Amino acid sequence: MQVVLVEFAVGSERTAACLQALEELMCIEVVKQTGFHEATVHEEKATGTVWNMMLWNSHADFINFRDSNPELINRYFGEFGPQGRMLDIATVIKK
Repeated sequence: MQVVLVEFAVGSERTAACLQALEELMCIEVVKQTGFHEATVHEEKATGTVWNMMLWNSHADFINFRDSNPELINRYFGEFGPQGRMLDIATVIKK
């Protein structure tokens, strides 16, 4: 699996709207994607930053979804200016 981390530095006054848009898109569209496994959404209230950390089979699966749905993604996130990163899992530490 590979990680896609998307950061939304929206400011504290817009985090609620960003979180709502993120939950809607994830629950309606992203969960249907064959390469998608799960996501955790994180919020830092002090800075008004939201992160969406997603696990996909591969970065290519995420890129295919993203590039096949630009209008959909823009409708949800165009105003928030997300910044994405593609990460490889180096190690997993479990309790």
